[in-house]
Amino acid sequence: MILYLHGFRSSPDSFKARLMARALAERGLASDWCCPQLPASPAAALELALGLVRDRLGAGAAGSCPGAAPEAADAPSGDGRSGGAPPAGDDTPAGEGEGGRAPSGEDAVARLTVVGSSLGGFYATWLAERLGCRAVLLNPVVHAARDLATQVGSHRTFHGDAPFEFLPGYVEELARAEADIPVLTRPERYFLLAATGDEVLDWREMRARFAGCRQRIIEGSDHGMSDFADWLPEVLDFALGDPGSSAEAARDAAGRCVVTGNWDALGVEASRIRLEVFVEEQRVPLEEELDARDAQCLHAIAYDADGQAMGTGRLLPDGHIGRMAVRRAWRGQGVGSLLLTALMDAARRRGDAEVVLDAQLQARPFYARHGFVEEGDTFMDAGIPHRVMRRRF
Repeated sequence: MILYLHGFRSSPDSFKARLMARALAERGLASDWCCPQLPASPAAALELALGLVRDRLGAGAAGSCPGAAPEAADAPSGDGRSGGAPPAGDDTPAGEGEGGRAPSGEDAVARLTVVGSSLGGFYATWLAERLGCRAVLLNPVVHAARDLATQVGSHRTFHGDAPFEFLPGYVEELARAEADIPVLTRPERYFLLAATGDEVLDWREMRARFAGCRQRIIEGSDHGMSDFADWLPEVLDFALGDPGSSAEAARDAAGRCVVTGNWDALGVEASRIRLEVFVEEQRVPLEEELDARDAQCLHAIAYDADGQAMGTGRLLPDGHIGRMAVRRAWRGQGVGSLLLTALMDAARRRGDAEVVLDAQLQARPFYARHGFVEEGDTFMDAGIPHRVMRRRF
């Protein structure tokens, strides 16, 4: 099931919603689509979304979607943005941990992806944390109470020109919802699409909020993401759980996973780990640790079951694996193997015939266990002895 949550003053008639509905219908998945008309009250909007998840997944019903445009699979039109958290109680889903799951259990939640645009992206984040499902965020609001406080008053909807009242109390509802999600517990569940040309929200706040998540930073574009059709295949791959499309495929029995992405997506977290391991522990000069090649690499970060970053590594365009670093608390627990396997798999998928790395001498047995063979003489890099090791596929 894909639950689409539109933005402030928007509707199921938005351009992106209609485009997604049509794409799902073309795949024969029209019954898996739901896009309700959200009320202005954030608490009511979230309660509506939770109810839809309970009704459709809990009962296993295809069902109809209240407020959805009946012609949702037709041609696209225009887009905008929309209106905290329902009070905890008997009406909210119960389950494991703080937040609970839909009563249909883990299998049903695994079939759910919430896609949210603008304020709907904030709602989608809240729901993903509450339910444990995946979420796609399209230029999402990050600081909802702050940003929507400026919108208190009377408006008209973008589609249909209906009256739309955003009350002062709704800002308080948003503040309560924000307090529910101070951190993202499992970054691999999220896919952020943020446009640098967003004229309403700051894409850098989005990038920082979803650090460690899969990210697509779009150069230019706009808040409504008028070029959304270009990114729709990638969104659907993630939302529908196609094999290999999401980092959840890399999760092991201990709940650990590896997230891969570019420097825009993973650079903040990868930098922290590398500075901690290489600069602070091994005294590598800072200017030698971070280089211009980071922007060209595929990066990997390993997370534990609680969403804590354990280690990182990178794969260069020429097949060179480097900057492998595991934080002290997680060493000796197989984290390096998780990272190395993920990077080698990525190299294979893109057609590389081999991978090569510069191994610190004490790490040679580790790489040898993964099929790497030493070659050449020992050399010094940042004052540390290394040996070239190669693995052919």
